[in-house]
Amino acid sequence: MIEGKGLGGKKIHRVNTSLTNKVSSKLNRLATACNMKPTTLAGILIEKGLSNVQLVNDLQKEYCTQAAYKVVIINNEYVLCGREDI
Repeated sequence: MIEGKGLGGKKIHRVNTSLTNKVSSKLNRLATACNMKPTTLAGILIEKGLSNVQLVNDLQKEYCTQAAYKVVIINNEYVLCGREDI
């Protein structure tokens, strides 16, 4: 399926997260301050985070255990950089 084609801007993938009470409280307060639902704000935060090169690099430095799956962002696209067979 071509992403976005004929969907009218609908979201088609759902991601469930488990938040601590403290993080949930922060999300709810920020959502209230921004006049939006917490799930909408969480989606925006995820989108912005996944587009942030520095954040992606920092997360990979801290948590990446398989060099073959390390990604770099080029023109806002994720490209595998650790694969030697490509």
